[in-house]
Parts: sequence; C-alpha cells; structure tokens
Amino acid sequence: MLTKKTLVMLSTLTLATTCVAFSTPTTEAAAEDAYSQKIEAKAETRPTLRKGSHSSYVRDLQQSLKDLKYNTSVDGIFGTRTQNVVKEFQTDHRLSPDGIVGPLTWAALDENKVERKQFPVSTAIAFGKKELGDNIVFSTDDRLRKDNNDKAYYRFVAKNKDWMDQGGSGTIGWYHIYKSGDVIEESN
Repeated sequence: MLTKKTLVMLSTLTLATTCVAFSTPTTEAAAEDAYSQKIEAKAETRPTLRKGSHSSYVRDLQQSLKDLKYNTSVDGIFGTRTQNVVKEFQTDHRLSPDGIVGPLTWAALDENKVERKQFPVSTAIAFGKKELGDNIVFSTDDRLRKDNNDKAYYRFVAKNKDWMDQGGSGTIGWYHIYKSGDVIEESN
C-alpha cells in the first residue's frame, strides 16, 4: 500500500520529468533555428554601411570579404571598390546587389564564415576527384556560393592532366561541387 507521502513524491517526479521532456529542444531543426537566430541577432547589432562610410565596422567588413577570397583592401573606408565587392558578394549569395551592408548582408557574411569552416575547398576537391577521377586538376576562386535552393557550393573548372601535358587547355568543364558531395556540371 502506497502512503500519501509516496504518492505526492511520485506525482512530483512525473510532473518534473514531463516538463523536462517537453521543454528541451532535441531536434536538429530546433538547434539550427537557434543558431540562425544568433547569427541574425549579431548582424542586427552592427550598423548599416554604404559608400562614404568609414569606421572600424568598415574595416571588419573588408577583412571578412578578404577572408572569403574577395579582392578588397582593408583600410576602413567604404569606397567604390568596397561597394563593388559587396555587390559581388551579394550576387553570389542571392541577395539584392545594392552595395549596402545591412542586417541581411551581415548575416550572410557571418553564415558564410561558418559554412566555409564546415565545408572547406579541400573537401570539395576531394568530392570532385572521387566523382571525376584522380587525373583531374581543379581550380577555383575559393568563393562559397549559394544556389537557388540556398545550398552552398564551390564553382570549379576541371582540367585533364593528360590533355594539359599534350599542350591543350585540358578543360573538360565547369562544375558546382556541393557540401552534400554532389558534383554537377555547369550548363551554359
């Protein structure tokens, strides 16, 4: 026979266990959503930058773009060159290429840094060699891009070593190599 004290303890334990089970996000989607919110919150704390801006934020922007393999100087002055590089980055990441760095562009810069760490160029080359063979040389501008489905890829030109040794260009085609391992020939 259960005592009143035992019943109260069992009820309390059941309630506590139920609360923990329902309040703890355990799905990958919940974790990604929380991470996405963190990136967006960080992006929203930085100022909007445009041509004519000059500050440490411009220097940070320029350094981020340079780290992502965009050709820009790091001088803290948002001039025509920086504006053009920002437009290039925005185009590569399916943002409106207006040359203005607001919350969406900051968020894309932050996300791109993380994705580049998770999916480096060396991994993409390994996927390409697995698909097309070891006799292929790949070259790229090292920029991580987004396709229409928001999936990250690197764009490579693939060249056949034997063809190059025989004096030809060796080019067999342009390929998009995805984080998933998919290697898709670019259609023109």
